[in-house]
Amino acid sequence: MKNALQEQLLKHGLVNKSKAQQVRKEQRKQAKNSSNQTKELVAKSMAEKVARDRELNRQKELKQTAKAHKILIKQFIEQHRLNEPHADQVYNFTHDSNIKRIYVTSNQKDRLIKSKLAIVYWQDRYSLIEVEAANKIRELSKEIFIFIAPPQDQTADEEYYADFQIPDDLMW
Repeated sequence: MKNALQEQLLKHGLVNKSKAQQVRKEQRKQAKNSSNQTKELVAKSMAEKVARDRELNRQKELKQTAKAHKILIKQFIEQHRLNEPHADQVYNFTHDSNIKRIYVTSNQKDRLIKSKLAIVYWQDRYSLIEVEAANKIRELSKEIFIFIAPPQDQTADEEYYADFQIPDDLMW
């Protein structure tokens, strides 16, 4: 059935046998080439799909890791938060070149000045936590604002100004 036209042409003598065989060979080569091209296209599309799936899996893992880090950070801040609800002293610090304030106790203020406490900005609020805890949070996420007061070297200034006397009649 598939070569019915060729058989009819052979019967009527319009085409010789060698010409018919040559045409069949060419048709087989074309079929083979097209199947090879199809195989190449299938292999190429499979390779692209595998690469796309790997990239999607990598992105999914990154999202899961980020989500897990956010949960850990939230738990860490809640566990180590030292804010006092009745704190009466104001401590000023800078956040993105803006001066912010947080209310602390006198003990907390001393520890902030000595760089033993840190201020962490998370979910639109500032929390006081220990510096060690703040460093662990910083390891989990670099994007979180963490303020640690720079250590102050007041001894040199105090020694310099120790020679100067303050007048008794000075009014502030």
